[in-house]
Amino acid sequence: MKKTTLLSVTVGATLLLLLGGCGSKEEVKGTVEAGTVASTTETLKDGEKVDVESVSLKDDGSFKEIIKGENDPKVKLEAKYDTDWQDKSWENVDFKIGKVKIVEVDKYKDKENNEYKGLMSMDFTLKNDGKEDVSIHPSDAVLVLKDGTEITGKHFRDYWEDIFAKDKQKDGHVYFTFDKLEQADQVKEIKLTFDGHKKGDDSEKVEHTYDVKLPLELQK
Repeated sequence: MKKTTLLSVTVGATLLLLLGGCGSKEEVKGTVEAGTVASTTETLKDGEKVDVESVSLKDDGSFKEIIKGENDPKVKLEAKYDTDWQDKSWENVDFKIGKVKIVEVDKYKDKENNEYKGLMSMDFTLKNDGKEDVSIHPSDAVLVLKDGTEITGKHFRDYWEDIFAKDKQKDGHVYFTFDKLEQADQVKEIKLTFDGHKKGDDSEKVEHTYDVKLPLELQK
């Protein structure tokens, strides 16, 4: 399961903790292997997780496009999901959504200094075999947790180009921000829409809506 509580950025680093009141010692170890965090977590008696220095997103291929300068949040929890959504219902347009990555962070700020506690990156491929460019724009996304809780994420419009050229294929990411986010590893479904339009044969605007419901499977 590709879900980790992220602990240390030093390979082979070991943190020695003294548990108050009992005098016993526990070790928490974290390593970074080939750019992927692999770590272990120990808990205190009251069930609280040990919070140690976490890793950043600047080298993460799913998010590095939106990590600029010093705006490099520390990751508290990450979850990677597989999905195989595909829709060919719009003539000459083949739209696919593949992997999804969701992270809980200490803080992330956009260009207007709005602060967020969660980010989501969604991989997509769109192939336009038609004779006209198409314009497609996503809505906000709703995460549905296993217990039925719904969490809304805002589409990060700063990093979306909604024109897809004729006779071209484009691969990329759709980004979303969350004011608050917990249980990133407990998402069972994502709901959102993509609204599109293009010119028809008579030069009038043809509209299309993708009503997307993504069942997710946590990567193992």
